[in-house]
Amino acid sequence: MGEGAGGTACPECGVEVRPGQLLCQGCFVPFSLMPGNSVLPGTSRMHGTPASGTPRDRPPAAPEVAVPEAAVLLPHRRSAADAEPEHTRVLNAIRGGLPRPAEDHQEAPSRALHLRFPGGETVPVQPGHMIRLGRDPRRCPAVPFLAAHDNLSRIHATIGVEADGSAWVADESSTNGTFAHGYRLAPGERSPLRPGDSIRLAADVTVRLLP
Repeated sequence: MGEGAGGTACPECGVEVRPGQLLCQGCFVPFSLMPGNSVLPGTSRMHGTPASGTPRDRPPAAPEVAVPEAAVLLPHRRSAADAEPEHTRVLNAIRGGLPRPAEDHQEAPSRALHLRFPGGETVPVQPGHMIRLGRDPRRCPAVPFLAAHDNLSRIHATIGVEADGSAWVADESSTNGTFAHGYRLAPGERSPLRPGDSIRLAADVTVRLLP
C-alpha cells in the first residue's frame, strides 16, 4: 500500500487516506469491504474504529453493519414467478367464472327433430337416435310409405340426431343420390343439418326439417 503525504493510499484508487477514515473519499468504498479487509493506520481489523479509542472532541462513530459480500457484488436474481408476465397469471379463479371459448352458434334442435315428407307424413327422430330412409320397409321401418318411390334405393340415406341435439344426414351409396345444401353427397359422406333445412332423395323426394 503506497504512502501519501498525509497518510496511507487507498488500495483501490490510490487516493490519500487519513487515519480514522472508514470510507475512501475517492472511490467511496468502505475499507472493510476491500480485498483482505485492509487495515489502515490507527484502526482495528474488526470494525475500523481507532485502536486507541475515540477522541474526546469527536463524537463516537456509529458502528458499521456487516454486509454480506454476495449481497453487494451479486445482482438480484429474479425468481420464476417474477419472470412470469403479469397478464398470464390467473388470480382467485372461480369455477365457471372464466369466459368460455367462442362456440358455433349454429341452431341445433334441443328436442326431437321432425321430418316432413312430400305426402304430409311427419317422422320424429329423437336425440341419440337415427333412422334409415329408403324403399325397403323391412330395413327402413320408420318410413314404410317410401316404398312407393321406385327411384329410391332400398337403403337410400340415414338421418341422425346426436345426444347434444346436432343433426346430420349421410348417403348410403344410393343410386340416384342424396342432396343437401345444394350438392350431392358422396357415398358415406355426412352433412350437418339444422331446423329449416331441406334434403332431397333422388329426383323428387324432398324432406323438410321442421323448426
